[in-house]
Amino acid sequence: MLKLPHHLSLRSKLVLLLLIVEVAMLTLLVVNSVRLSQDSLIEQAQVRYTELNTLFNAALAAPLAQRDYATLHEILAESVHQEGVVYAVLVDRGGLIVASAGWNKGRTLPVATLSTRFNDTHPDQFNTTTKIILAGQQYGTLHYGVSTLFLTEARAHLVRQSAVIAGVEILLSTLLIMILGYWLTRHLASLTRAAEAFAQGQLEIRLPVQSDDEVGTLTHAFNFMADAIAGQIGALTTSTSQLHEEQARLVALLHAMKLGILFADTDNRILYYNPAFLHIWRLPTNSSLHGKHPVDAITQTDGTLAEPSQLIGLMTPPVNPHEEYPAAEIRLSDGHLVTRLSHPVYDATKNFIGHLWIFEDVTQEQQTAQQLIYLAERDSLTGLFNRHRLREEMEILLAEAERSGKPGALLFFDLDEFKYINDTFGHHAGDATLIRIATELSTLIRRNEILARLGGDEFALLIPQITDLKQTEDLAERVVQSIARLPLIFEDQPLRVTISLGIALYPQHGTTIEELIAHADTAMYQAKACGKNTWQVYRPELDMGKQMVARLAWNDRLSHAFEHNLFQLHFQGVYRTADRSLSHLEALIRMIDEEKPGEMIMPALFIPVAEKSGKILELDRWVISEAITTLARHPRLHALAINLSGRSLADPSLPDYIKDTLIQHDVDPKRLLIEITETSAIGDLHDAGRFIEALHQTGCATCLDDFGTGFSSFAYLKYLKVDTLKIDGLFIRDLPNDHDNQLFVKSIADVARGMGKITVAEFVEDEATLELLHRFGVDLVQGYFLDRPIADHPALQGYSLAERQA
Repeated sequence: MLKLPHHLSLRSKLVLLLLIVEVAMLTLLVVNSVRLSQDSLIEQAQVRYTELNTLFNAALAAPLAQRDYATLHEILAESVHQEGVVYAVLVDRGGLIVASAGWNKGRTLPVATLSTRFNDTHPDQFNTTTKIILAGQQYGTLHYGVSTLFLTEARAHLVRQSAVIAGVEILLSTLLIMILGYWLTRHLASLTRAAEAFAQGQLEIRLPVQSDDEVGTLTHAFNFMADAIAGQIGALTTSTSQLHEEQARLVALLHAMKLGILFADTDNRILYYNPAFLHIWRLPTNSSLHGKHPVDAITQTDGTLAEPSQLIGLMTPPVNPHEEYPAAEIRLSDGHLVTRLSHPVYDATKNFIGHLWIFEDVTQEQQTAQQLIYLAERDSLTGLFNRHRLREEMEILLAEAERSGKPGALLFFDLDEFKYINDTFGHHAGDATLIRIATELSTLIRRNEILARLGGDEFALLIPQITDLKQTEDLAERVVQSIARLPLIFEDQPLRVTISLGIALYPQHGTTIEELIAHADTAMYQAKACGKNTWQVYRPELDMGKQMVARLAWNDRLSHAFEHNLFQLHFQGVYRTADRSLSHLEALIRMIDEEKPGEMIMPALFIPVAEKSGKILELDRWVISEAITTLARHPRLHALAINLSGRSLADPSLPDYIKDTLIQHDVDPKRLLIEITETSAIGDLHDAGRFIEALHQTGCATCLDDFGTGFSSFAYLKYLKVDTLKIDGLFIRDLPNDHDNQLFVKSIADVARGMGKITVAEFVEDEATLELLHRFGVDLVQGYFLDRPIADHPALQGYSLAERQA
C-alpha cells in the first residue's frame, strides 16, 4: 500500500496521488501506442516483403533458367539500390552463388528470420529467403536482407511524440488537479485554521456555511461543536469562578467562626485548621500543624492545657469510620471547658476521606446557663428563691411526703404596713428593708428548708419532714421575733418592722400545692386579724373572718362586673419627647362603681383580688378583646398599649388568642403593644421569655413596664427580648431635684439606645422633668403634665395634642 509522508497537507497528498495515477495511465497508454504502432509497421513490412518476393521471382526466374548471370547481377544490383534491399545473393539448385549484390563473397549467408523478431547479429535489417520458381520448377533460392531502420525511426518518432503529448498532458493535468485540489480543499483549510484558532482560545470564531455538500455539512458541524464547546467552557469558567468565590466565602466563614475546625485525613493527619482552633488551644497564630496528629499539634507547646493521655482517647477516631463517635467535654487546666465533636467525611462517591473535628469553648455559655438557671429560680432583689422554684420544691415535698408519710409545713408571711415605708421613705428604703429581712431570715433556716420571696413584701418558708407541730411553731416564733428586733434606720429615724405569719400543715390542711398556699395565706390574714406581729396556724373555723369576707365580697363584685359589663378602658397619651407629638395611647382598666354613680374604681383595689382568685386571666382577655376592638374601630389610631398581669405569662394559649382576635378584627399586629411588669417577668424568666417570643412571632411589640425596680434590671435585658423599656415612675418623680435618679435614668436611656430599644418615662408632671428627659435621650413620655386617662380621648377622634391644647 502506498504511504505518503505525514507532513504533507491534504491538498498536496490529493495532487500527488492524482499525478501518480495520471503518470501511470499515460505510461500505459504510450507503451500500448508504441506496441500497436510497431505491430502496424511490421505488418506493412510483411506486405512489402511479400511484394518483393513476387517481384524477385518474376524478375529472376527467366534469367536464372537461361543462366543469364549478367542480367541476374544487374537485377540484383538495381534492387539493392532502389528497393531498400541491403544485400541479395542468388543461389542455384546446386547451392552455388550465381549472382549477388551488396554482399561480400566468402561470407556465410545469414540465417533467414523466421518471425518478426530482429536477430541479434543485424538488429537493423530483416533477413529472409524466397524460392525462384518458373513453370512450377525451382531454379534457385534468393537470399536477401531488407533494412528495418524505418521501423526504428518510426518507433523513436512515435515515442518522442507520445512523450511530448504525455508531458503536455501531465502539465495540464497537474495544473487542473491543483486547481481542483484547491477548489475541493479550500473550505477544509478554512476549517483547519478555524480549529487551530479555536484550540488557541479564540472561542468566538465561526465559519459561514457556503454550500450544501459534505464540506458545508462539516462546516455546520464545526460551528455546532464550537458553540457547544464554548458553552461548556463558559459554563465551566462560570462554575470555576463560582467555585473560587464559594471557596473564598467558605474560608472567610471558617476564619470568622468561633468554632475550632480541624480536618484530618484517613490517617488522622491534619489537613486544615482555622484560627479559632489555634485560639481555643492557645497555640501561636503562626503555628504550622499540617501533617501532624491532632494530639501532637495541641500538646506541642510547653504550657499545654490538657494532658496527652487525656487527649489520646478523645481525639483518636474509631477504626471503623462508620462507628458512632460520641461528643465529649474536655476540661482544660485553666478552667475552660471545651466540647469536641467528630464527624466522618465522605466524597461524592461515598468514599471515606477523613474526619472533621469541631471544638467549641463553652465556658461562657456554661456560665451563662448557670446564671440563667440562677435568675430563673431566684428573686432578683433578695437572692432568695422565687415563686417558681418554691412550687417545684413543694412538688418534691408532696411526692416525698406521700411516700414516707412524714408531714411538712408551709409558712406564709408579709410585712405589716410595708406600704408606709415605701410611701414615706421611697422604694429604695423598701428594697433595702426586704434585702435586710432576707439576710436575717437566711440565718434562721436549716439547709433542707426553702426560703422564698413571692413578690412585693410576701415571703414563704417550706419545711419538709417536720417531726411535730412544736418544731414549726418554734421556728415561726423565731422568725417573727427576729424581724421585730431587726434594727432599721431611714433618714436618721429608727424604724420597727413586724410581720404576720401563717402556717399550713401537710396533709392536715391540704394535700395539694394550691390548698397549702391558700390555707397558709389565709392563716397569715388570721394572724393579722389577731393584731399582727404574730403567727397563726391555719384555723378553718376562722376562715370567714372580716378579711376573708372582704376578699370574697370583692370576688363577687368582680363576677358581677363581668356579668354586667362594668369594666371600662380609659386612655392616656404617650408622646414623643422630640416634638411632643402623639406616639400611641395606653389603655388603663377601670371598674364602674354602681354604689357611687359617675365614679370609677381604680385597678389598685380590684387587681390584687383578681390575681389571687384567678379571675385576672379572664380580665386580661377582656382587656385584649376591648383594645383590639378599639383599634379596629379607629384605624387612624397609630397604636395602643395594654397591660397584662404576671399570671398571664404562664398561659401558653394567650398568644394564640391574641393572634386570632387580631385576625378576626383585621388589625395589624404592629398596632398592639403588650406591657408586662419587670417584677412579673423576672418572677419566671422561662415563662416570660417564651411569652415574649410568642408575641414577637405574632407580630406584636412588647414593653417591660416599671423597669428599674429590680435589683439586676440591666442583667435581664439580655434574656428578655422586649422592644420598649418603661422606666418606673419612682425614678421620674422629683427628677429635677434628685441627682441619683438623674444618673440612673440617663444610664437606662443610654443602655437602651445601645441595645436598639425604645424608652418611655411615666409620671411626667412638669415641664422641667420633660426637658430633662428630652436631654437624657428618653424617646417617649406620659403623665398628667401631658394628659390624664379618660374614656373619650381626643386621639380616638383623630385630634393631635396641639389641637387639643388649642
